[in-house]
Amino acid sequence: MSTPLPQLTRREVIRVGGLSVGSFFLPSALGANNVKPKSKVEPRGGADVCIFLFLKGGPSQMETFDFKEGSWTPEDFTAETITPELRMPTSVMPKLAKRHDKFAIIRSMESWEATHSRGTYYVQAGRLFSPARRSEIPSMGSVVAWETLNRRRTADFLPPFLSINMSSSELVGNGCLHRSTSPMAIRAGGKLPFVVAKDERELMARRRGLLEKLDREWREKDIGRGALLAEIDQRYNAAYPLLSNDKAATAFQLKDEDRERYGKSGVGDACVLARNVVEADAGTRFIFISHNGWDLHAKAFDKTAGNNQYKLCQGLDNALAALLDDLEARTDAQGRRLIDKTFIASMGEFGRTPGELTLNAGRDHYRYAAVGVFAGAGVKGGRIIGATDDVGGKVVDFGWHKKRPVYPEDVLATLYSTMGIDWSKKVIETPSGRPFEYVENISPKGYLEFGEVKELFA
Repeated sequence: MSTPLPQLTRREVIRVGGLSVGSFFLPSALGANNVKPKSKVEPRGGADVCIFLFLKGGPSQMETFDFKEGSWTPEDFTAETITPELRMPTSVMPKLAKRHDKFAIIRSMESWEATHSRGTYYVQAGRLFSPARRSEIPSMGSVVAWETLNRRRTADFLPPFLSINMSSSELVGNGCLHRSTSPMAIRAGGKLPFVVAKDERELMARRRGLLEKLDREWREKDIGRGALLAEIDQRYNAAYPLLSNDKAATAFQLKDEDRERYGKSGVGDACVLARNVVEADAGTRFIFISHNGWDLHAKAFDKTAGNNQYKLCQGLDNALAALLDDLEARTDAQGRRLIDKTFIASMGEFGRTPGELTLNAGRDHYRYAAVGVFAGAGVKGGRIIGATDDVGGKVVDFGWHKKRPVYPEDVLATLYSTMGIDWSKKVIETPSGRPFEYVENISPKGYLEFGEVKELFA
């Protein structure tokens, strides 16, 4: 049994069609954006789409994929040794434990930031937040969208960059890149306004025709439409193919059986949508999912709390395990497994304080040790890179060729490489006059040469 397809009222047709889908549209021709490579690198390629599962709030490395058992561990938060290198909390992550050979883990990660707002920005933009450049720095999703616009086909009706469950105030947009690369943001738990009822489509078509007629008349009379009318025109044209395409109904439909298998949660529903969008193969290249609630400063193991370690781990376990299964089992029109063309990355903005819990029975922000999970598009499942000490507080084995911690910039370079993008490129002309580098080799510690974590791959 499936849930009813989302429908639009007359008022919503105009709201969505005219103003609220976002600024995505595919122009007939894009002007030169002065993008040039800084150095010679060889992108790996192989992925057509990326799913970035952001564990917003900062997950505890010790209670997830870098499990450390101690006096702080509740008796019912039990773990098992899966392989000589891997011990996982099977009481809350049984499904992922069984699928350990489908993903790789990096345990030698560090972050530059230890506050949520700046850390969340850093994950998306790959650099320190600068108020002076706030409006011109694009997110990684927009860079992927820009670099893959040449792959779009006439029949594609979905935006290149889709964000699910991320608050608009924290979502980084297209910056200095073309507005066609900005994210279309939706909430999996809310109404998904992407299907116009058939009896409303005639009204929508008439209004679109009226808009086009007025546009022709204005042009004939040499009356300038102005920036506002031009923007409305562009957004309406962007929305129309999506609202009037029956395939959108399938892409944004949440079937009851899928919701059940993915865990009936916000992150589960988001992962169902991500799977649908990947399978639709209709133009989306980057999907950003925010799994909220990992900021457990207090009562981390209190099952009566709204968010707790049990609930969050189980939600991730159900959603990510089902997503991996479905992408592995399904194929595209050419017979290629979806998992082989989809790069999956999952991490938070930082880790949590190691060892004993705080006085509030939780863990605080911690940037000196964190963990990330990666899968698909050639990633070697079962591989573990790096290690921390007995309490998960210090990286003691880097596990990769750079012989240092893995930073967000390295994850960004790896993501770009897998998508076939030269991460050394930079945009020469920006509003500030300072070039925008896809991956900037200037860190809070000074110059660092960031690059692909090639050890993730077979």
